[in-house]
Amino acid sequence: MRILFIVVLVVNLLTELLAATTLIGGPDGIAAAGKGAMWSMHYGFAALAIASASLWVWPYRNNLKAVTAVLGVLTTFHTGLFVSLTLAGDQQAGQIIHAVMAVLCFALFTQRTRWCHEASSEAK
Repeated sequence: MRILFIVVLVVNLLTELLAATTLIGGPDGIAAAGKGAMWSMHYGFAALAIASASLWVWPYRNNLKAVTAVLGVLTTFHTGLFVSLTLAGDQQAGQIIHAVMAVLCFALFTQRTRWCHEASSEAK
């Protein structure tokens, strides 16, 4: 499970960095600043923030409290995006990616006590 968690962190980082780059640099991104249609750019920066979660938790990827927090955030994020994309019905690839990530994050969340350590035991 620890290896799966590392894979999920890397996939989250790469997919959300790709989404951020595409949304910020696309036609409705930063080039459209001041024209009113800024949703794409705003979501691009949100994607950048959620990508960074993988980096922030990396040094603490075996710590139960840190893993609990980041998996809670990632599960919520990917579930929310899956629901949003399902309701919109126009981005099947993103819908599938977020569904898979939500399921993986939830599964890891439920099993985290098997492969994480309490903070006090890491100091020993």
